[in-house]
Amino acid sequence: MSHSTINQSTQGAKTPLLKQFTSLAIPTILSGWVYTVYTLIDGIFIGRYVGEQALAALNLVVPLLYVPYAFSVMIGVGGATLIARLLGEGRDAEARRAFSQVLWVMLAFGIAMSAGVLSFRHEIAAALGAQGEITHHVVGFLSGWGWFVLFANGLYAMELFLRVEGAPAARFGLYAMFLGALANVALDYWFIVVKEMGMYGASLATGLSMMVSSSVMLAYHIVLAKQVVPARRAFAGAEVHIWRVMYNGASEFLGAIAPAVTVFAFNRVILWNFGEPGLAAYAILEYMTLGATVTMVALVQSMQPMISFYRGSRDLNALRESFRLGVMAVTGFSVLVAIAMATLARPLTFLFLPAGVQAWSILEHAVLWYALAFLPAAGNLIVAGFLTAVESPGPSAAIAMLRSWVLLLATLWLLNVGFGGTAIWYTLLITEVLTLAISVWLYWRSDHGEALLAPAASR
Repeated sequence: MSHSTINQSTQGAKTPLLKQFTSLAIPTILSGWVYTVYTLIDGIFIGRYVGEQALAALNLVVPLLYVPYAFSVMIGVGGATLIARLLGEGRDAEARRAFSQVLWVMLAFGIAMSAGVLSFRHEIAAALGAQGEITHHVVGFLSGWGWFVLFANGLYAMELFLRVEGAPAARFGLYAMFLGALANVALDYWFIVVKEMGMYGASLATGLSMMVSSSVMLAYHIVLAKQVVPARRAFAGAEVHIWRVMYNGASEFLGAIAPAVTVFAFNRVILWNFGEPGLAAYAILEYMTLGATVTMVALVQSMQPMISFYRGSRDLNALRESFRLGVMAVTGFSVLVAIAMATLARPLTFLFLPAGVQAWSILEHAVLWYALAFLPAAGNLIVAGFLTAVESPGPSAAIAMLRSWVLLLATLWLLNVGFGGTAIWYTLLITEVLTLAISVWLYWRSDHGEALLAPAASR
């Protein structure tokens, strides 16, 4: 978010703030949807051309795929929040150093994880629950994807930093993501349909397309950006920002890594209750919810840099108005999602698996409860996002831990042990409702006065 964008927004009353939120939200949502296309396209091609067992194998791999994504979200949200505040305080040089430190950390993490995946792909497949023929599909996917972890790690974070640079840069990020999505479709068709390379081909298509998007966005920061640009000496200053970045993005990391824990736990329970057809059905359910979840998170993240900037510039009225806009957008969208998911689930199932009668017989008991869960989930995302934006990551992390780990896993275990079968599909709704009660309490006990404008170090 550039100084010029903020200054234009503060010269008017409420309309400039609404325009500012819209200018950030639209490209953010669109880029989020483009990001979703990477996963959806892989699922459709694998389900149609490789088979149900391969789709089940892909769902076993999903927990691992969330690791670089979660790291990217942590670094991206934590870094974007910090950089936006530093720019709001007029500390441009310090913002550049913070950005450079983030780039170095992403590089180190990406290389380390690639080495681990490629060296231990058979052991990882076994740990994910692969057995028999399905192991071949899992190892095949890891053998290709392992080379591209760095780009999976940088994809989401780079797009977040472009939003901090300003609306034109955010649009460029959208174009870069769209370019990668087009590459993914073409490469999926080439590797899976034409070359018949199965899961290995699907992983190559995904990795190469992410490389295209990430490289283009990094090039923008180096060549065209004016504020969020790398510093020549990242660690030359007295302050090392990476710890603050990681700490402030910790709750987002916990929230982003949560699907890995959720999918891993559900995979085990579903295999026990429904077998491999259940895994394929659950994969389709995850695809249905992915786009909606990404959109809600994008709306929250669109209000976050606004709140962070106005906190840095000590404009409490603009801060509160930015929060109100975010609440209205996320809540309204959650209602639309619940309605759409409840009515479109059946045709979506047969989009992935044309002969998916068995999968639908499992899914029809789960869809309504997953749709309803989006309503309380909206409140939890809003509160956690607000607390992160005002650099109160402790309560935000507590919300993420409850809805993604503690309450969710406990509820899943209790329902499976006590009732089993279709009762496990109530897990998400019960978890979100219980967490919402705690989120409301954490929000109202937080300080809504002038203390929100104080730097985190002095609070």
